Amino acid sequence: MAPSKITGIIFDLDGTLVNSKIDFPNMKRRMIAILESNGVPEDLLTPNETNVVILEKAERAWDEGAKPESERSEVRALLEEVMNQGELEALPSMQEVPGASEAIHELRRRSYRLGVLTRSHHAYAVEALRKMGVEGEFDAILGRGETPRPKPYPEALQHASKLMGLPLEEILFVGDHHIDSTSAANADCAFVGVRTGPRGEMSWEENRPEVLLDSVADLPGYLEGSR
Repeated sequence: MAPSKITGIIFDLDGTLVNSKIDFPNMKRRMIAILESNGVPEDLLTPNETNVVILEKAERAWDEGAKPESERSEVRALLEEVMNQGELEALPSMQEVPGASEAIHELRRRSYRLGVLTRSHHAYAVEALRKMGVEGEFDAILGRGETPRPKPYPEALQHASKLMGLPLEEILFVGDHHIDSTSAANADCAFVGVRTGPRGEMSWEENRPEVLLDSVADLPGYLEGSR
């Protein structure tokens, strides 16, 4: 990455800009129960997997069982409600990563174009940024279902950069999890990791990023010092 060429920064949300107490294990258990009652074999899915993996496995099981698209759409709507409810319930206890809003304001002052790319619901993302006092600083806020395919697929970052009016070569993606670093690698996009995710260093597994900051609060200094 050549920081001097970066003109736009896209951020993950949870664990990167904010810390929330979404009960993901319970959310996934509820989703799995719905899927198992709608044609997905028991014991195929586990709460230890990401939502993306759970949904992909379900779709493959439906393919094998030739489940009609009309029935799939109804189940997807139920799953969306479960995810939305879990996220929105966590908003009251959500807290900004210390220094994140100051960093956002400073980056904007330096004329960077800014975006958010999350697998959470759009309304949740907007409300989280509003609570931080930075919702007006972003050129694009993309939530679940608003990109052709979600992270870690390359289309997620490709679509976000297109909406921001910038080539991917000028984009830096910032996140707290190996899904974020994998998404950047798949899209051939520069990446900086942060240690503020709920699993800290364990978030990266074997994909520890080359640049790993303590938090987003350190990003303006890193970019300035790397020019």
